Amino acid sequence: MACIPGKLCHLTYIMSKTELRRLSTLALRQRKAHLLRTLRLPPDAIHASFLERFLQCGHPNCHCRQGEKHGPFYYLSRCLPKRRMRSLLLKEQSQIVQGRRSVQAYQQFLEELDQLSWINWELLRRGDPLPAQ
Repeated sequence: MACIPGKLCHLTYIMSKTELRRLSTLALRQRKAHLLRTLRLPPDAIHASFLERFLQCGHPNCHCRQGEKHGPFYYLSRCLPKRRMRSLLLKEQSQIVQGRRSVQAYQQFLEELDQLSWINWELLRRGDPLPAQ
């Protein structure tokens, strides 16, 4: 179940390839039409990972050396080309909430886009034309 605060909750169900093969071509076309009608890129979407970290500091006598670490610290992290990473420390509670929500929105969009891709895959496998709409 995917819930975005302030919006309706909806169940996201990703069908396996074998389940798609069992559906009729009409059912696949209907599911595709539904996805195309409802698929929207959220304007606040962020392609990143949301991380919660607990860290040790460099002080030798600090309590974090005994097991209780500092944190939580929240980050957005993103992979860049050539094995580089970009991280953003989220300091304010509003940033943490927005960061988490924006990453979830992007992931939800990708799940729906992947469903559309698998439906197109199955329709093409059946020899059904994929008109550009």
